[in-house]
Amino acid sequence: MKKSIVTFAAATALASTLSASHLTTAQSDLSVDEAVKKFEKAVASRNITVFDVIEHSKLADKVGLKMTDTTVVIVGSPKIGTLLMQCEPKIALELPLKFLFYKDGDKTVIAYEDIKNIAARYGAQECDAVSKLSGAQANLLKDMAK
Repeated sequence: MKKSIVTFAAATALASTLSASHLTTAQSDLSVDEAVKKFEKAVASRNITVFDVIEHSKLADKVGLKMTDTTVVIVGSPKIGTLLMQCEPKIALELPLKFLFYKDGDKTVIAYEDIKNIAARYGAQECDAVSKLSGAQANLLKDMAK
């Protein structure tokens, strides 16, 4: 429980520092829970690992607070992520990658920060793994539109 609250607080702080213009987004008619389940299937079909699913809204409920349905799914591929960290070890602070699912009116928004933007902050944009990871992120989002 302590780990979840710390993770919730850290993720909330990180989210507030990112400009929405840095995020790639799509919308779905599915509920947040349904979209997350569909996403997890898409991730598994690509041999990518789901490291964690953080249900922020459920964590908020546990401490007596209310918020819209919001979930972060943390995913990665050690095979590709390691290549990126070999180029720039400090980028490990940003890995594994995160996808955000939240309710906005009657739609679910799916958002992520492209690894190209993240890599640029660390001077690792020339690393071969960046284009592979960016493509994987885009393909996962496309899978959600099917």
